[in-house]
Amino acid sequence: MDVSVIGLTDEAVEVYRYFLRNPGAGVGSIRQGLDLDPDSVEAAIDTLANLQLIDLADRHRVVATEPRIGIERLIEERLNELNTAIRRVLAARDAIAAFVEDQRHGENATSMLDIERVEGLDRVRQRLDDLGFFSYRETLCLHPGGPLSPGAIETALPLDTRSLRRGLAVKAVYHPKALDDPLMSAYLRDVVGLGGQIRITEDPMDRMVIFDRSVAVVPIHPKESARGALLVREAGLVSQLVTYFDGVWDAAVDFREFTEPTTDGPLLSDLERRVLAVMATADKDEIAAREIDVSVRTYRRYVADLMARLGAVNRFQAALRAKEENWI
Repeated sequence: MDVSVIGLTDEAVEVYRYFLRNPGAGVGSIRQGLDLDPDSVEAAIDTLANLQLIDLADRHRVVATEPRIGIERLIEERLNELNTAIRRVLAARDAIAAFVEDQRHGENATSMLDIERVEGLDRVRQRLDDLGFFSYRETLCLHPGGPLSPGAIETALPLDTRSLRRGLAVKAVYHPKALDDPLMSAYLRDVVGLGGQIRITEDPMDRMVIFDRSVAVVPIHPKESARGALLVREAGLVSQLVTYFDGVWDAAVDFREFTEPTTDGPLLSDLERRVLAVMATADKDEIAAREIDVSVRTYRRYVADLMARLGAVNRFQAALRAKEENWI
């Protein structure tokens, strides 16, 4: 039988039944009658006394309450508690109306465009850093106008390095005026050397950064980027901005081709040459990536790009064709 629902433990049941079977027995006699340790006996005695199932006025002559009275009373008390709890649970239905109203407010709020306004250059840079840190696929950038400031370059290079080493694709388009600054040119060469993809175009373009094709950052004012930025997460708008970026990207010229137009043969970065060198020798992608100190994800992306450029159907063939074409 299970009477725990009315507050009786197994030990309390044993002690209660002992006193029912042995009228007038004292507390001290329980040790001989039951196989319970002293602590368990005292705990059971306290439970029975609190539930008014025994009378401890004289511990040498304990009186057990008649079961039909004591147990029935505990059952009634428990039923009253349960009925009270049921009424409280049913009363919770009254909150449904308030929750439904909250839902309506939420639905009305989501009908607005998901665009966040961030004011101030420092705050914008912080948000860009956060978005870049949590990106996992790619970063797309359009940079119209002249070179970045020395401070911006100093901030950008570690972020680009971190992203590229994590295996993200970094694609950016700059205006030729950005190359007028030696520091800016050196920065772009570093990014390309790390595996970034840089292109140059003289066509007009709007400043923007897109993370994982899901969040776009554009200036509040197209001519005054220092005022702040808009963080756009609205899927339809972001899709249009990605399409715009792809159009600018396709029409732009590769950075190496733009800066070294007379170079014979294909323009390969140091990283691309290193990828070609290990493609035919490494048994596994993990080993190859470790040899050239890049992520497996970055290595595989470069392999796929080089195979497409060489028209190869497998990696070994790509390595052979690269040697035939004097790429390596």
